[in-house]
Amino acid sequence: MTMPLLEIDNLHVCFDTRAGTVQALRGVSLSVAPGETLGIVGESGSGKSVTAQAVMGLIDVPGRISGGEILWQGQPLAGVDVTRAARGIWGREITMIFQNPMTSLNPLMTIGAQIAEVVELHMGFDRRAARQRAAELLSAVGIAGAERRLGQYPHEFSGGMR
Repeated sequence: MTMPLLEIDNLHVCFDTRAGTVQALRGVSLSVAPGETLGIVGESGSGKSVTAQAVMGLIDVPGRISGGEILWQGQPLAGVDVTRAARGIWGREITMIFQNPMTSLNPLMTIGAQIAEVVELHMGFDRRAARQRAAELLSAVGIAGAERRLGQYPHEFSGGMR
């Protein structure tokens, strides 16, 4: 039996509010094996996004992971034991694609700058190589005139292109 890629065991996330502590997640457990696809469905407010945010290390004050464990290939992604190496997993090996493309991109930065920033941070490219890779990635997803498009802003792209 192979080790799961992602394993969540008894995850609890809460948010401290003026009215008291809100338990957003209570005991979420799941496992995803290599080659397996997992869909999480539920009503609005059921914890789907909070679960994904916890995996990606995006729970910020006033929220906190109050219990449980999140492992990526056996390496902790949450809690006191998170190492610098584990932080390098986010964006390189595991990432999150946000639901609304209209608000996922920074409207003040060009498309090229946003893609190149990710390539620089997570792939170790220098600025020039990252810009070239950004153009290649735009071309790979069928965006014509990729080199020219790098200098455009999100509002200049259609919803589908974003």
